[in-house]
Amino acid sequence: MDYVIGVDCGGTNTTAIAYHLSGQPIKKIVTGPANLMVDDLRALNNVRNAVQNLLAKVDGTCQAVTVGIAGLRAYPFVERFRQQINVPVPQINLMNDAQLAQIAKLHGQAGLVTIAGTGSVVIGTNGTRQFSAGGWGHLLGDEGSGYQLSRLAVQQLTAETDAGTTSPFGKALLAHLKLSSVFELIDHFYQWDKGHVAKLAPFVLDQAAQGDTHASTIVATATNGLAATILQARRKGHWAATDTVNLAFTGSVLEKNTFYRETLIQALTKSGLPFNYLPVTPTISNAIAAVYAYQA
Repeated sequence: MDYVIGVDCGGTNTTAIAYHLSGQPIKKIVTGPANLMVDDLRALNNVRNAVQNLLAKVDGTCQAVTVGIAGLRAYPFVERFRQQINVPVPQINLMNDAQLAQIAKLHGQAGLVTIAGTGSVVIGTNGTRQFSAGGWGHLLGDEGSGYQLSRLAVQQLTAETDAGTTSPFGKALLAHLKLSSVFELIDHFYQWDKGHVAKLAPFVLDQAAQGDTHASTIVATATNGLAATILQARRKGHWAATDTVNLAFTGSVLEKNTFYRETLIQALTKSGLPFNYLPVTPTISNAIAAVYAYQA
């Protein structure tokens, strides 16, 4: 039996899955985190251990291993890392984790993938062209991200404090955080990392879905910004105005909240440009990209 292995590396764990060439998963191994810019030796060990375990436990011949790992673009020792994985497989593919997600979500086809979790970025492929828009980090961009939704919520409360008023949204935000004042919130805000700040996004989206005007304005700002980034990526792909472009959504904010996805789609519809919105598949690992990469 011929098969391939896909490895999806993350900051929490590394998921390696062996697949039949048809795309049917065979076996999964989970090891520790793998990010080249955080700890390349630890990343190597976790990737290598996962792949070696699968090779030992799956009968047949592995034709290719595809690894998606953060930090690859800036890593100066890519070829050495590939060699040190040191497994008897004829083809070992290394790519950025975002590219792995792109191949997985688009099923190896042309189109765009919008990623919105703590941060945001839009990546795309059309023929031989690979491109992206956004992804400049929480200080310079990340429109439509969990961080932006959360930051705008805190800014709404600070603006209200300056105006000498507190809206129902502001009161609900403080109550949600179990804090007594905006000053206490600001003390916490500047100590939180960006991931912790982004955890306010579900609260904002829930308030907007219930019709709160301030939360709705925040969501509109976020989705309009993310829609603009998607349209910029579409222009980079050189599609004609009449072309229907595949568009996939991933990342916790988009995958977990139907209201947010629908609001984003409404913002995109205003452009008049056609998109084919692919189903959200959070339960399917990005490791499936190994199958599409092998078939390409």
